[in-house]
Amino acid sequence: MAKKDDITLIIAKSFSSQYLTQKECDLCKDLTMTKLVSEWGLNDIQSSKVLNWCTISNRRLKNTKNCEESIWES
Repeated sequence: MAKKDDITLIIAKSFSSQYLTQKECDLCKDLTMTKLVSEWGLNDIQSSKVLNWCTISNRRLKNTKNCEESIWES
């Protein structure tokens, strides 16, 4: 998929509250509220929801990774 398709998928997953993959979380780092409004046609509330969901998904991935590491270290 092209980057444009990936960002469209990130937006769709954010609105449906589906967790993002590591690759999608990496793409979120390039997103800004201004970019989502100007290039993707979202309003400020929608842009905020997308960015918040990127943060939530990224934290979830980090916590999952930390839990897996602690299980194997025991």
